[in-house]
Amino acid sequence: MPYLETQPTGITLSPLMEKLQREKKIARKFQERKHQDWNDNYELYRNKVRTNRLTQRQAVNLPLMKETVKTLLSKIDDPPIVEWQELSGDEQKEIIFQEVWNSDYEALNFEALDVQDKKTVLLYGRSFKKLNIVDNQISVNALDSFDCVVDPFTDPLNIESARFILHQNIFHSLRDILANKRYTEKGKEKLKIYKMSDEGIVQSSKNQEEWKKKLERLEAMGVMQDEFPLFAGGDVIVNLTEHYTNVWNAKTQKFERKVIVYADDTFELLNESLEELIGMSDYPFITWGEDIETTDFWLDSAGDLVRTPNKVLNVWFSQLVENRTLRNFQMHWYDATVQGYQPQTYEPGPGRMLPAPGDPNKTILPVNIQGLDETLTAIDFLIRMVERGTSATSIEKGVSEKKQITLGEVQLLVGKAMERTIAMAKFYRRSWEELAWKWYKMKNANPGKKFTLYKTSASGKLYPKVVYSSDWKSQAGYKPIVSSSSEHEEEQTKGIQKWMFVLPQFPNNQALRKIAQKRMLEILDLTPAELREVEEGEKQAQELPIMPGTPNVAQEAQLAQRVQQNAQELQQLAT
Repeated sequence: MPYLETQPTGITLSPLMEKLQREKKIARKFQERKHQDWNDNYELYRNKVRTNRLTQRQAVNLPLMKETVKTLLSKIDDPPIVEWQELSGDEQKEIIFQEVWNSDYEALNFEALDVQDKKTVLLYGRSFKKLNIVDNQISVNALDSFDCVVDPFTDPLNIESARFILHQNIFHSLRDILANKRYTEKGKEKLKIYKMSDEGIVQSSKNQEEWKKKLERLEAMGVMQDEFPLFAGGDVIVNLTEHYTNVWNAKTQKFERKVIVYADDTFELLNESLEELIGMSDYPFITWGEDIETTDFWLDSAGDLVRTPNKVLNVWFSQLVENRTLRNFQMHWYDATVQGYQPQTYEPGPGRMLPAPGDPNKTILPVNIQGLDETLTAIDFLIRMVERGTSATSIEKGVSEKKQITLGEVQLLVGKAMERTIAMAKFYRRSWEELAWKWYKMKNANPGKKFTLYKTSASGKLYPKVVYSSDWKSQAGYKPIVSSSSEHEEEQTKGIQKWMFVLPQFPNNQALRKIAQKRMLEILDLTPAELREVEEGEKQAQELPIMPGTPNVAQEAQLAQRVQQNAQELQQLAT
């Protein structure tokens, strides 16, 4: 909702509300310069274009934005692996707490949130996730980038440096707000009186318009606003804002982070300490972007690089489609000065003869419509330029640029593209580390009484275990170790290669061989039953007598060579 230039009649704002309105106005203006670009990126991704009478006359779109985003997403769509370490070395607490994290990981659907998060970054340049406490349980949601505005002087690398952050455009009905026990009775009463006034009814209509603007992108996809029953039945619409800001505390002589919830930029409903609400003083927001800058918080995205070429391609393709259509019409000029000639139209057909008055070359003339044969070549040039800029090459999309290409060229091109996308993954891995830290702080402050976890035994069966907060809470604390799945696999592959180098040096060392086999089996997705079966098979093979005339050293060397070949094949698959 826009900053209110004129206040409701008879309402005097407190100094705090005046401060909040100034902060909101500054933060919104700082973000609004990106809105047009974001809308264009989104519509191109959803294969929707806006036609006009001059250039884009046909509603056609080349899906360059979609294929680029989906190609980049396919290379970084695995969420990182988070492993927790108990800082005092208590392995039992560490195991239980790891299962607590794994349980929330599944319950909160972190994997789907991670895909939403990265897709938002690729389209808009920066994404937000928000943690909250609902019924004493942690919830995590991926937010619309339009709904989060921040202090313009925020360090792009550190969200905690922001003086204020706003979560805006939270639309609720008046009856739901009046039923919320967390909001103050004084604030709800003022809001109720205002909404019943003529001015309040007008403001409610403005809120409904803001809600419709929020749905404009869905409307562009063909979903009409009247299909949303959220505010049907005469509900009075209220636009809420959660405003996180630093307020001076006269008692402690320090700035304290507060959460102020207000309606229609005027009526204060909640004013509490952030630490009292969620158990930590850190902002409950996690944000990241891949094209980091030193000054501008709102970063460029991969979609920004594709947007203009995609628009140009759409114009050219639209002209090509219209050109072919006009040529297919086979229109003609005719000499309007010829007396007695009335042009007629005839249905075309094979072998059909069409009458003409006299010499057709003297009376009528075909409309000369030149072809646009060079358009496809120009389109191909632009697509290649975008692929070079985004590292989403045709090979990454599953298409060869040349009819004949060697395996070495494929590996080289894929390797160069992977280097650029791995750099992108480093930024979002850091955001996962921040998410894990804030999740831990909120979990530690809001542990709950007890809950049930399920553990898979060696036989593959699930066993429940009731876990209390005392089972995992630690005085020393925990530390998250975050690693991307691709880097984790790469490290495991390199580790196996080192083992393969060492094994031939100690051919008769059974302990070293056993450890190497265990490390290799760890990279396979084996169930406990499958792992036990493999170990039993290896044990039986060791009990077999050695063939006469075959030295044990030779067997070990052959085994090491075979395992090294397997490791090389595994590395090729990983890359």
